Amino acid sequence: MEKESKTLPRYLIKLCSDKAAFEVKFSQKLRLNMESIKKTLESSKSFEILMYTPPIVILRSVTGVEVTLSKEGRILIKNVSSKDEAEIITRKLLQEIIEATLPKER
Repeated sequence: MEKESKTLPRYLIKLCSDKAAFEVKFSQKLRLNMESIKKTLESSKSFEILMYTPPIVILRSVTGVEVTLSKEGRILIKNVSSKDEAEIITRKLLQEIIEATLPKER
């Protein structure tokens, strides 16, 4: 059986003005279900939840990268050395969130 997949939403990654983090902005406005995302990430092997509130969740990856995700879809990525590393973290996070929303195979 072929595994269903969803494509990642389109986004742009840029260095923040203070150069302390990379910011991910999506081409479309998002409204994320933070409670659902929290439940998904509680069992993640790639990310640990450092703080959760209904408007934001702060995560740490296994490599020590800090990610702040807001319910409006804004993502800040700290402790990365390059835009490419921020891209890898963004893709991994989005894939985990999206895969958790797919129906389970029987």
